[in-house]
Amino acid sequence: MSNIVKINDTDLQVIVYQGQRVATLAQIDEVHARPEGTARRTFNEHKHRLVEGEDYFELDQPDVIRTLGIERPQGGTPGKVILISEQGYTMLVKPFTDDLAWQVQRQVVTGYFRAKEMAAPSKPARIRGRTALEQVKLINFVGDAIKNVPGIRLGRLAAAKLKAFSEQTGLDFSDFRRALPALPLDQMVHLNPTQIGQRIAEQTGRGKISPQAVNKVLLALGLQRKVEDGYVLTEAGTKYGEIHDYKAENDHSGLQIDWYESVVNVVRDNLPAETTKRKTSSRAAPGGPQGSAA
Repeated sequence: MSNIVKINDTDLQVIVYQGQRVATLAQIDEVHARPEGTARRTFNEHKHRLVEGEDYFELDQPDVIRTLGIERPQGGTPGKVILISEQGYTMLVKPFTDDLAWQVQRQVVTGYFRAKEMAAPSKPARIRGRTALEQVKLINFVGDAIKNVPGIRLGRLAAAKLKAFSEQTGLDFSDFRRALPALPLDQMVHLNPTQIGQRIAEQTGRGKISPQAVNKVLLALGLQRKVEDGYVLTEAGTKYGEIHDYKAENDHSGLQIDWYESVVNVVRDNLPAETTKRKTSSRAAPGGPQGSAA
């Protein structure tokens, strides 16, 4: 199968992500003969109407971007690439109302996203021997079983349940997903203890604040607790972060806490004063007058 599809005399590189064909914003501009940046401006203007994971995907991992064959990121935030699904594409080009746009849109949908030679994306197998109502009840049961796990974000859990409902029943739950509240701004930034220390140092002008010092404060405040292989969130800590599984390149795996931006001020205000004193005293030149006998 060729990795190039010709649409409107334009060669489009085929990009497949999570089992489906997607397109970059730059490709949309190119195939519609629009000035560079047109699709991005339209995307930014209507992003609040789109559903991430259904209408678009936002990638910032350089190795994943390279694997997809995308040579360079599209404008905006350095290193970040927006991939548009078929559903997102049809919504994104609604403002394109000229005759060429209508003609090109049909070609893109039928000749790119739904090309016959493309292997159909595999769909999760439905639970056999169960009615749609039974399937929904089972998914609800699983969701309710994990909703009280420390670090679980209820909004994300609700979105995952709706996605599972759609996959198992074949019904469209996209309107329900759009009704979910947007993620608070402070929860869009995830920090580790090293980064928290850096933020505090920048805010206060202190010297380097170690991740060990940050972890001690988080423990003292009861936002996390120590376990055999690291730390886990407490119930109080779920207000400031979330926990998830991770797997390193050396196959080491475990649990990792991602802290929200709001935890920075909490740690800063509870950081022991001696941290600064120790930093100040360490700057004194060894062997100076302070070390001389009176």
